[in-house]
Amino acid sequence: MDGGGGDGPGSWWPRARVRRPSDAARLAAVAGLAAGLGVLSALLPGIAGAAVPEGVRGLPRALLSVANALASFAVLGVLLAVVVDALRRRRWALLPAAAACTVGTALAVAAQEAGQAGWVAALGPRQDSAVVPLGAAVALVVGADLPRGRRLLGAAAAALTAAAGCALALGSLTVPGAVAAVLLGTAAGLGVRVAAGVVPARPPVDLVVEVLAQAGIVVAGGLRPLDEAAGRARYAATDPCGDLLLTVVDPDRRGVTLARRAWRVLWFRTSAVGRPALSLRGVLERRALVAGLARSAGVAVPPVLALLPAGPALVLVERPLPGTGLPAAADGDLPGTLPAALTAAFGTLRRLHRAGLAHGALTAEAVVLLPDGGAGLTDLRDAQPAAGELQRDLDVVALLVAGAARAGADRAVAALRAGYASGPGEEGRWAALLQPLALPRPVRRAVSGTPVLGDLRTALAGPDGGRVATAPRLERVSGRTVLSVAGATVGVHVLVTQLSDVGIGTALARADWRWLAVALLGSALTYVGAALSLAAFVPGRLPLGRTTLVQLSSAFVTLVTPPTVGHVGVNLRYLQRSGVPVATAAATVGVSQVVTVAVTLVLLLVCGWLSGVSPSRPSLLPSGDVLTVLLAAAALLGLAVAVPAPRRALRRRLEPLVRRTLPQLLAAVTEPRRLATAVLGVLLLNGGYVLALDASLRAFSVSPALSSVVVVYLVGSTVGSAAPTPGGLGAVEAALVGGLTATGVPVASALTAVLAFRVATFWLPAPLGWAAFVGLQRRSRI
Repeated sequence: MDGGGGDGPGSWWPRARVRRPSDAARLAAVAGLAAGLGVLSALLPGIAGAAVPEGVRGLPRALLSVANALASFAVLGVLLAVVVDALRRRRWALLPAAAACTVGTALAVAAQEAGQAGWVAALGPRQDSAVVPLGAAVALVVGADLPRGRRLLGAAAAALTAAAGCALALGSLTVPGAVAAVLLGTAAGLGVRVAAGVVPARPPVDLVVEVLAQAGIVVAGGLRPLDEAAGRARYAATDPCGDLLLTVVDPDRRGVTLARRAWRVLWFRTSAVGRPALSLRGVLERRALVAGLARSAGVAVPPVLALLPAGPALVLVERPLPGTGLPAAADGDLPGTLPAALTAAFGTLRRLHRAGLAHGALTAEAVVLLPDGGAGLTDLRDAQPAAGELQRDLDVVALLVAGAARAGADRAVAALRAGYASGPGEEGRWAALLQPLALPRPVRRAVSGTPVLGDLRTALAGPDGGRVATAPRLERVSGRTVLSVAGATVGVHVLVTQLSDVGIGTALARADWRWLAVALLGSALTYVGAALSLAAFVPGRLPLGRTTLVQLSSAFVTLVTPPTVGHVGVNLRYLQRSGVPVATAAATVGVSQVVTVAVTLVLLLVCGWLSGVSPSRPSLLPSGDVLTVLLAAAALLGLAVAVPAPRRALRRRLEPLVRRTLPQLLAAVTEPRRLATAVLGVLLLNGGYVLALDASLRAFSVSPALSSVVVVYLVGSTVGSAAPTPGGLGAVEAALVGGLTATGVPVASALTAVLAFRVATFWLPAPLGWAAFVGLQRRSRI
């Protein structure tokens, strides 16, 4: 037995140590529970004497004392067994166990003193409390890191549970004290394990070779390490029949892969990722199952020879496929074979899909070119049996993008059509899935910042994009949805807080309903204005009535999307259905948005300028506040242009927009009638909203200056367009209420007027928009 500082079982401090992600997660959970218990006991001091059955307390004290003595001896015996076991097999466990015991004792003493001081509920009596001994014992057992499945771990749990029960019955522990002792001891043990690390549980190479020999696989020359990743290590070996590939699952890193698989299941829809196994054994068993089914279908995959336990780890033994990887052909090692290799790879994928299987993580490295000219597939860790259509489509897209990154879009699409025998309907589905989210991480990184996805989309769907199908939803919850829910929650909280001091019923009873009808009229005018601003830039002619209904339908769409996103999407769809090419439709919508922003900005500046004009100050010079805002905006713009990084970011965002919209803008300038129509539409759009807001204010007997109303609306509209919430919910209300109160409108009147304005312009048009949306869809107009 080695008594030095090596890595053998007799070492006191092995050099090779790891920190398990699962230990860190447990430590965080236990610390959270301990903190919650502390807060609960501080708020409810009466829980100190709760939950001990009266029948237990009524047992003879002599019997309880005998039971307590026996339990105490059992705990001492278990702790002694832990120490002896460590001296015999695992000397490295002694130092962490001792450190954990020390930390656990300190935490238990601090908690007991806090209870005695009244900061939290009492954990036990002042004399002979069992909090400290129990916490120290739990910390020692956890810090020793006993292997799972050992009888010693079960005996320790039973002895500690019996000791805690006897202490509760004798009154030397309260219920919060027992829970606190267990939590603090566990936290101390896990903290030491995370801080100092633990000895890896991955089996040594000699044990793996011995396990293989017991299974009849005699390895010659030992194991050669290939690579390591989270949760596994791979080795190469040789037996009398040829090469072997061994995958050893690392139990110390299982928390990483479990978290990744769980996140994938929670983030993506089941139709996209299937039902992946979460346990390590389940992953390897499914991998072996898929390999057997694939080989039965004539698909070349590495045959699985054995799945063996090696201590706490698992060993998967495969026979690798003979041949060369696809990247070697792309790098020029096998010149002239890349197109044929891609065709063979798509043919192999077709056979895999016909067997009802999906690969799940296709990359170029997962394709092997066989000596007979065929292709095989490796790396089946994410493969799924009984795969659905979307899972199979994701496989095709992944291989298509991986091939295009090396061979070019045209050759990759040609190989797809030759090897997979695709049709126009399938190609439309694949073109819709050409998005980074649909790709495995290595493929996504390989094409990041390149035009590969756009080139493939053009090659599959044609230059006008006419064959692109509607993209299926891959995520369960998107980041935009999370932001929308959070923003809406904040907005509702702000409004409810402000409305708590406002008598809405009284205000509505005094409202002038004639002005509310005018607000509805203003809301209706906004849809006519939006239709005019869109139709002005379309090369052909769009019926004004139908275009107005399309704008009304966007009122329904904005219930679930941010305002600008939903409006743009509906308009694009409408123009495509009206026979406008995709590129022209995008340019038309972009020009409409640019003109809307430009006219709105001019209105904001003019009205902000005029807001400083009064009989006592008959000058068109801006007020000090307006001038300050303008100077600050100019300074920020100048800073953004002067600094290289923001300048490049602005150029990346604005240059494509300018290139796409400049021809349309120049055409509009040469046709004053179109430009005038667009400006009229924008003015009617903003004027309708201003009319609705002003009428809502007058309905509650408030009439601020018109220029102030215009500025408040334009600022609120800008904030709402930038907000990620549906319809700018919460952001618009807060901006409008804040702007109106800043102009001198009472809070109660501002709140009720803004609510009436939003009902007239956002909530009431929504059901009408739904009817328009359904009707237009039935007529294939959107």
